[in-house]
Amino acid sequence: MKTLESRAQIALKNILFATDFEVSASRALPFAVALAKRYGAKLYAVHVIPPEAYALASPESASRVLAEAGDFAGYSLNQLVGPLRSHGLSCDTLLGEGNVAEVIQKFAEERAADLLVVGTSSRMGWGKVFLGSVAEEIIRESPCPVLAVGPHVTTLASDGIRSVVCATDLSDASARATQFAISLADEYQAHLTFVHVSHGIPRDSLNLTIQVIEKRILETIPPEPELPYRPEIVVETGSVADRILNLATDLSTDIIVMGAHGVGSFAETASHFGSIAHKVISLAPCPVLTASDVHEAEQK
Repeated sequence: MKTLESRAQIALKNILFATDFEVSASRALPFAVALAKRYGAKLYAVHVIPPEAYALASPESASRVLAEAGDFAGYSLNQLVGPLRSHGLSCDTLLGEGNVAEVIQKFAEERAADLLVVGTSSRMGWGKVFLGSVAEEIIRESPCPVLAVGPHVTTLASDGIRSVVCATDLSDASARATQFAISLADEYQAHLTFVHVSHGIPRDSLNLTIQVIEKRILETIPPEPELPYRPEIVVETGSVADRILNLATDLSTDIIVMGAHGVGSFAETASHFGSIAHKVISLAPCPVLTASDVHEAEQK
């Protein structure tokens, strides 16, 4: 895992909030708003009309159905951002049609988004999508980090961020996540805990292995910014997702930050952090921010 630049501060200037107008999205909105206010960012409320919305319409009525869906979505987006604007938040709406992940990615690139916020659910609406192929595609291909607010989130956006858990597998994919975790801890003057989970460490080399892992993590932490609290480092063995979730619960964590590999990040047969991120997002008691190393490399 590479060493970070000396300055890890992250600037959030443009935040995209993707909504399907379901309950899962409404739970995510306060987090998008809170971050936009904190960083003085512009907030974009985004809705994409998928092909399924008019797939069953006859060729003669397809254009009418699409127009009606667009009218409803446009009205709903304006209803959503109206109160935010009245409270002084800079925000706008974006309405698209087509493949959800591809259109959101296009919007994110066009608006130079620094963060994409989505809500996930295990029941209906985009829930099936965001916990399935579209979520995987969005997190894997998004040109910016993604903050996912899952169905089991109990933390409140209004409480701010007091505790950050950064899950690292010591790969380059975790470097961008580490940068975000440090920046958030600096911005909010929060406690920061790094966690690394191995499937198994030989008992006769347990202490030495833990020392090596701790040293590697410490080497990635830049001298600036000067954090308010010394970062804690937790090294454990066992089920990776379960350990991350248990630690987040024990620490009353406000946000989990973790890397997402650029290829096959959610495939069961993919590398270490793939399907793990899917489980963490699905069950986490707080929002989960995933950051990919792929887009960082593309921008260089």
